[in-house]
Amino acid sequence: MELKTEILIIGGGASGMAAAVAAAEMGAEVTVAEANAAVGGNGLFPRGIFGVDSKIQRKKLVFADRDQIFRDCMNYSHWKIDGRIIRTLIDKSGDTVNWLMDRGVEFCDVVHHIPNQTPEVFHITEAEENVGHCVIRNLKRICEEKGVRILAGAKGKTLLKDEKAGVCGAVCETKDGEVVIKAQKVILCTGGFAGNDEMVEKYYPGFKRELVGQGGGMRHLGDGIRMALEAGAEVEGNFTMEAAAPKIKGYDALNLFLGKPYNVWLNRFGERFADEGIVYNFAVSFNACLRQPDGQVWVVFNQALLDQTLSDGKDMIETIHMPPNVEERLDTTMEQAIADGVLCKADSYEALAAFIGCDEETVKASMEEYNGFCKEGRDGWFAKDKRYMLSMEEGPYYAIKAGEDMLITHGGIRVNERFEALGGDYKPVENLYVAGVDFGGADADVYNVVMSGHGFGFAVNSGRIAGENAVKALKTLMR
Repeated sequence: MELKTEILIIGGGASGMAAAVAAAEMGAEVTVAEANAAVGGNGLFPRGIFGVDSKIQRKKLVFADRDQIFRDCMNYSHWKIDGRIIRTLIDKSGDTVNWLMDRGVEFCDVVHHIPNQTPEVFHITEAEENVGHCVIRNLKRICEEKGVRILAGAKGKTLLKDEKAGVCGAVCETKDGEVVIKAQKVILCTGGFAGNDEMVEKYYPGFKRELVGQGGGMRHLGDGIRMALEAGAEVEGNFTMEAAAPKIKGYDALNLFLGKPYNVWLNRFGERFADEGIVYNFAVSFNACLRQPDGQVWVVFNQALLDQTLSDGKDMIETIHMPPNVEERLDTTMEQAIADGVLCKADSYEALAAFIGCDEETVKASMEEYNGFCKEGRDGWFAKDKRYMLSMEEGPYYAIKAGEDMLITHGGIRVNERFEALGGDYKPVENLYVAGVDFGGADADVYNVVMSGHGFGFAVNSGRIAGENAVKALKTLMR
């Protein structure tokens, strides 16, 4: 089977759907090849989207300065990332929030995503469906209105090249056999390589895959990166993981406690190892937890902290990320977790040590030392903010056996600010664009949580920019 189109987009997630709408609205004939049965991919899961200088921010008198946020982003990564790409994505981000609003996404607010965050850049919706669902639903609707051809169940296999070595389409695999799609421009948006152990080992050496659980979302196999490399593109040097800790899978109500900064974190020897206040920056807390022996963490709190957590109710971060009925399910979840051996309720530090499986004296010393720090108002080891330091001299005590999880990878093909794929000579691979988490240069070795929602925001923005530039280049050829 053979098809023809002007713009072929491989991958129908957030970046692919944004590219499709952008290109279709500029009058191009667009085809989207999506490997799954429906579009959306990991674009269905985000709770918010990054934006600078949007209508929502202006209405709230949130003055987000693009230059300052650019500087903050570059400094966070120690300038290991591509400044031209970051500038392009930040400058486009507020306009893209407005663009999505004009296409039916009902953003209602911009909120802090970490404590005391200024300016607020995390845009959310009031709808029961999260931001990702809302964005994908509306982009899909516009694709249908604009006549975009969506081929579900079509997995990209290889790119086609013409006699001048320019990309001219792709071969996709379907349940009925191969489909050859001839195209004048191709945009790769296949969602990273989190499901490809070989790529993870190659591009993120030292990552302890066997210790890291699977968070929400889909594990893509890096098909876009592979196809781009085969077509002559090169990889950008920096790769990172969108990963979090401490986490526990299957007991989501326990995240009411795991996400608090007042807890004590112990490793399997019963020793503290970090400032537990870093929990709000899930990327750096992931690093701290993963480097512990076997990646195992026991999160300890007492009855007083449990009661405080429940009386305080869900904070803004929990409201964004946790189901609305989580507190109602807490008692049942805790009972099940105790029965399954992942939660312990104990009357003494010695009983906590037995649950962890470590030396009693070490746990006792760790907890007594921490209580002493709390009384002094100073954490002599890790300089934890004293507002988060609450003594735990009285039980009963609780310990959750937690670990880490990984959502997606960030990093891949080298691109320029037009999101054209670049070869080893830093020149564009003709007719090939890369967007979403398939391109590199936007994150260094640690995911930038301070740029709240930028994973989703950069995906949508890069897709939109790639779609627009592909059509502009197409129209230039036609003149």
